[in-house]
Amino acid sequence: MGDQCEGGASLARLLIGHHSTRSLTLESIISANPFRCRMWDMHDRLDSHITVETCRDEIDSVSKHGQHLPALGRRLHGNSAHDFELIYGARRLFIAQHLNVPLLVEIKALSDKQALIAMDIENRVRKDISPYERGLSYLLWLRYGHFDSQDDIASSLRISASQVSRLIKLAKLPAVVIESFGNPLAICEAWGTRLYAALQGSRSRQALIATARAIAASSTTTTPDAVYRQLLVAAAGSRPIKHPSHDEIVRGPAGNPLFRIRQQQHSIALVLPMHLLKPRTKEAICKSVADILHHANAEVLDLIDNGERRNVGQAARTARHWSTCLLGSGVSGLLRDSRSQNYPSTRRRRTTVSD
Repeated sequence: MGDQCEGGASLARLLIGHHSTRSLTLESIISANPFRCRMWDMHDRLDSHITVETCRDEIDSVSKHGQHLPALGRRLHGNSAHDFELIYGARRLFIAQHLNVPLLVEIKALSDKQALIAMDIENRVRKDISPYERGLSYLLWLRYGHFDSQDDIASSLRISASQVSRLIKLAKLPAVVIESFGNPLAICEAWGTRLYAALQGSRSRQALIATARAIAASSTTTTPDAVYRQLLVAAAGSRPIKHPSHDEIVRGPAGNPLFRIRQQQHSIALVLPMHLLKPRTKEAICKSVADILHHANAEVLDLIDNGERRNVGQAARTARHWSTCLLGSGVSGLLRDSRSQNYPSTRRRRTTVSD
């Protein structure tokens, strides 16, 4: 975690420098009275979810080993109640106040735009900021005029415009929908787009919001995934949600179907004919799949080791595509060796490969 955070801090400094109109002044890392520090109004944490319970592990760590990573802050002038305004470090501030210990703060002279970029990058690298919190931040950035558009945010943070759009749609969901999930931090990034779209029609909006109210008022504990599905079913008029088929049929040289590759949300399933899966053939297929995924994973890790972090997402997608192609060719050869002539429509065995 420490190395990862240090890497995030370095990346933040690089991007802040890239967007600077003047040189930054690094003052120092100081030990501050936590009760003389306040969070910046634009910070991206939900204060109601920073509690002793949610910070238990960090509280134990700081009490035993001290604070390792400083918060980032700016000096306040002419403020009788506080000396420093923290850009990020809301949890660190809460812990220092809870334990009544000094807070380490890195003091910098930052413009608001530079501060927003530093805050977003630090939290993304730490991977403990929720999609909903990020979406709320981006929405506020636009409302307060810190960025001109969603494209401006994407360009400044060096992320895709589509991701900024997804996060903002999530943040725009009505409060009753957010409350139905119980914990807004558990809402997945991808859910916002479909829920936002379902709210655009008058009938689907009424049905979705009525269901959200009923779920929020219920004493029954429901998982976030189940809540999401209930809301979509309600918006669709209680009809089962249909997902398009993504099956790819892999055929032999003579054109006869050998097996299917099924694209699922988080995995790839190989649907194989039962009558060909003799023990030796099954063992060979498992070995082939394991070897292919090992090499695909190694390709992504090599990019990370080489510091090409911005290309990791693309590399992972490329590796998955490469793996799928090789899986097709590798498994096809094994099944052809079993002299398959017809692809049965029933009695299939499924092997799932997580991506």
